Amino acid sequence: MLLTVGRISRCYSPISHTIATRCRGFTRLASIVSPIDKPSKTIRNPAPDLNEYWTNWLEKLGSYVHYRHGRRPQPPLRQPSGSPFYNRKKVTERYSKTKATSSTSSNNENSSEGNEEKQENDQDKDRKELLERMKRVFAISLFCYGVLYILSGQHSDVNQTRIVDTTWSDFVNRLLPTGSVSKIIVFPERDIAVIYMYAGAKDINGENLDAIYKMGIPSLSRFETEVRAAELAINLPPENWTQVEYRRLEGYASMLTIGILAIVLAGLYFLFKRVKVSFSMTDMMHNMTKTKFNIIDPHSKGGNLKIKFKDVAGLKEAKVEISEFVDYLQNPAKYVNLGAKLPKGALMTGPPGCGKTLLAKALAAESSAPFISMNGTEFVEVIGGLGASRIRALFKEAKSRAPCIIYIDEIDAIGRKRSEGGSQFGGSSEEEQTLNQLLVEMDGMDSAQGIIVIASTNRPDILDKALMRPGRFDRHVTVDLPTVIERKELFELYLKAIKLDIPIQKYSQRLAQMTPGFSGADIANVVNEAAIHAATNNKKIVTLNDLDHALQRVLAGPEKRSKVLVKEELETVAYHESGHALVGWLLEHTDALLKVSIVPRTSAALGFAQYSPKDRKLFTKEELFDRMCMTLGGRAAENIKFGRITSGAQDDLQKVTKQAYAQVQIYGMSSQIGPLSFSPSPGNERSSQFGKKPYSGQMQKMMDQEVNALVSEAYFTTEKLLRDNIGKLETLAQELLAKEVLGYEDVKKLIGPPTFGEKSVVELADHVLPDPPQEE
Repeated sequence: MLLTVGRISRCYSPISHTIATRCRGFTRLASIVSPIDKPSKTIRNPAPDLNEYWTNWLEKLGSYVHYRHGRRPQPPLRQPSGSPFYNRKKVTERYSKTKATSSTSSNNENSSEGNEEKQENDQDKDRKELLERMKRVFAISLFCYGVLYILSGQHSDVNQTRIVDTTWSDFVNRLLPTGSVSKIIVFPERDIAVIYMYAGAKDINGENLDAIYKMGIPSLSRFETEVRAAELAINLPPENWTQVEYRRLEGYASMLTIGILAIVLAGLYFLFKRVKVSFSMTDMMHNMTKTKFNIIDPHSKGGNLKIKFKDVAGLKEAKVEISEFVDYLQNPAKYVNLGAKLPKGALMTGPPGCGKTLLAKALAAESSAPFISMNGTEFVEVIGGLGASRIRALFKEAKSRAPCIIYIDEIDAIGRKRSEGGSQFGGSSEEEQTLNQLLVEMDGMDSAQGIIVIASTNRPDILDKALMRPGRFDRHVTVDLPTVIERKELFELYLKAIKLDIPIQKYSQRLAQMTPGFSGADIANVVNEAAIHAATNNKKIVTLNDLDHALQRVLAGPEKRSKVLVKEELETVAYHESGHALVGWLLEHTDALLKVSIVPRTSAALGFAQYSPKDRKLFTKEELFDRMCMTLGGRAAENIKFGRITSGAQDDLQKVTKQAYAQVQIYGMSSQIGPLSFSPSPGNERSSQFGKKPYSGQMQKMMDQEVNALVSEAYFTTEKLLRDNIGKLETLAQELLAKEVLGYEDVKKLIGPPTFGEKSVVELADHVLPDPPQEE
């Protein structure tokens, strides 16, 4: 009989079948009932599918789960041999197989590194299993809630009949005067009243009324009083007054609450009894406080990186200094014999994108010692003291693997200068505690252990002095922007990865001269954009036009031809850019013009003039003055042609103002101020305006007057130069309006060669530093 019920419930109610088959007492009851209700010989196994299901489920939740978590297995439930659920052969085979699997798992858990991945997989399986069980508990709870809701009677005839919403005014004026109100039931918990009408009730107009109405109660305590007052107002005798009842739902609500709570508690008990929860609070804290560093061991599988020093283009001096650390670790004896001490650390500084992290990767690949890397941002998190703890764990791991190299990227995240009085609240901040622990670990190391700390940052000006002193970071390696020689090497390296129409050397020389101030990351971006542009146009090879388009895209942004300018604006932009190009063409100390364009760009530029600047570090006063004149050429051309000025010269004026203040305040090129320099504080370029000033107000006034005079002189010089060559300005502007883009040769054909001869270009030097020694 019980088996029949189980099969029926399995067919017609999956949830009921889940409840029945998940109950352990069900099997015990089945084992007791089956000998009494023993099937006949003709029906040897009345439920083979249920038998198979029970065997799998009991072994999975009994033996397998306990074995996997290192606990003693529980034997399967004993059942009489006559039970239709009992299959000794299958239980014995699976029990033995489970035991062998569990013993193998137990041995693997005792291993060191190889077992960590397996434990993570087991934890993932536990999480998935727990989620599945939580879904089942939720489904069962929802089902039982529906059953209790039906049994509680809240689906009674009130919900079976159509209920019409009404108002107090409608009740008093239309329903109550008919005398057909049977009763009113008030539900205090919901602040509503249900009005029952007699069968066949009609209003004063003879229209049929509904059987039940519902209205809200604004004031529960005055409701019955107002009903009686309304009945007295229509002269209704007391014996005909409407019956008012109060019905509370506390009993039903309590029963539902208790039932749901019991179901949830029972489900949770069943859940946590069967499954070991791997993501407990202890595991969560362990994962949060775990030190997350990357270890590259050259002696282990997969420890070799592909990037070598030979793959790093340029950076001649930096590669020489960094590669010496490899020799320190491989041959320390020759240094110790001479009395030298191994350096404890090196700090790589320089602008972003110049190859600091790339050098660290090459060092990890070339070195035969373990390489432990960690980002500076990974030390400090929400939990107090976590940064110092991770510093200790990092150096503890390094000492256990010595000799080795520690690399900390973006060390400025934890190495900032400490404040004089601590934090705002009187105590040390988390970053300062982390820095203090780092200082202690670096200063407490023994050089004989062979632990070298390499760090990189692009903000060395904000680092603490105690961190940068010799004995901690003995060497400071500057990874600066590449020179023209290094840019040529970088272009040759990146151009090898794309298909070109001509040899690489013919492109690399020109591109290196056109990209002063570009970092290695910028050069890689230019080459990649060129390949993308060629592929977009369905080309098979990358040509010079693709590289030129990529260079303009990186410098000024992509073209925005959808931005249509009115004729007046287009003429203004043409004369503005022609003024820049013409002044630079006529003056002596200016760069060679490459291209002038009036095609709008997405970087908010309506036009631009591209030059080939020289790779120089020193400039004379005359050279700086000519550069200021060229920058003011656009504004002067607008004033000469149209007799007005526009806001398009805003960026030009900012550049000129900055250059003028630099000449007066920093370079000491003013005759009134003299050879004085007031440089802004490192890392605070605006300190000269808003910070403490090392000069008086009178000195500031003199500086402002000198800057004003210098900029005015440059502007009037530029305006006079353009008025003397107004014909060339008109020719250049009209041709630019017709073609939108003009190159060097186009300008040369229009207005002749430059006044002071062809502009010189940067030539490659003959002497190049030798490559760093490579490992044989």
